[in-house]
Amino acid sequence: MQEQIIKIFGQLTDHFIAFVPNLIGAICVFVIGYFFAKVVSKYVYTLIMKAVKDETLAVFLRKVIFVGILLLACITALTNLGVKTASVIAVLGTAGLAIALSLKDSLSNLASGILLVVFRKFNRGDTVNIASITGKVDSIDLLYTKLTTPDNQVVILPNSTIANSPIININANKKRRIDLIVGIDYTSDLQKAKAILERLCAEEGMVLNEPAPVVGVNALGASSVDLIVRFWAESDNIPQVQYQLTQKVKLTFDKEDIEIPYNKLDINIKPQQLLAKE
Repeated sequence: MQEQIIKIFGQLTDHFIAFVPNLIGAICVFVIGYFFAKVVSKYVYTLIMKAVKDETLAVFLRKVIFVGILLLACITALTNLGVKTASVIAVLGTAGLAIALSLKDSLSNLASGILLVVFRKFNRGDTVNIASITGKVDSIDLLYTKLTTPDNQVVILPNSTIANSPIININANKKRRIDLIVGIDYTSDLQKAKAILERLCAEEGMVLNEPAPVVGVNALGASSVDLIVRFWAESDNIPQVQYQLTQKVKLTFDKEDIEIPYNKLDINIKPQQLLAKE
């Protein structure tokens, strides 16, 4: 019994000694493949940035190339361990089919991510509105896109959701039009109010002169004459110019006796004698 144990142990030792070089070789292949993937993906990123200066495409391709080379390194390492490549491919094919059926949503996200990069619906750094969520695009990954909202919250959206939703690219154009609605009382001087609004637009440095601002009557409301101020501004200045111009309108109207109406409730109290007669 002792001789059989010694014999089996010796055989295992021989197999292990014979296997060690293959194991070391496989580890070396994987490590070299890993660093090679990092170098090549970084080089492709730098090359694309120099050629077309498209960070979204460069980041996306860098990740795809890194994963692809790393997968090839893993297959080569397994082959070095004695695993037949045909068997590996067959296993990967079977596993891929099973994974595809169980992870169809993730594959849909992957395909949608590729479409987002190819058709250039938006780029990294753009401010977009997707599915009623507004934020700045931080990254477009293989499966998800990350946005940062104006109040600094991070939103992770699946690429398939983005591909199937209306996309509003807020700052795709350098300038945009803003419509500012201002209500004045029916007893206020309409022409004077229009002249004030035109003057404020002309004095505001962030309001563009071309196209020229337009001031007109938008509607005759139940309790106010609604004036509309249409002006153009640089996309990056939109929030600031809206805040400043709205504040200037309020302060100037107060100074010029232009009333901005608000809901009022008139209460008529009958004298006690009349109530007694009734």
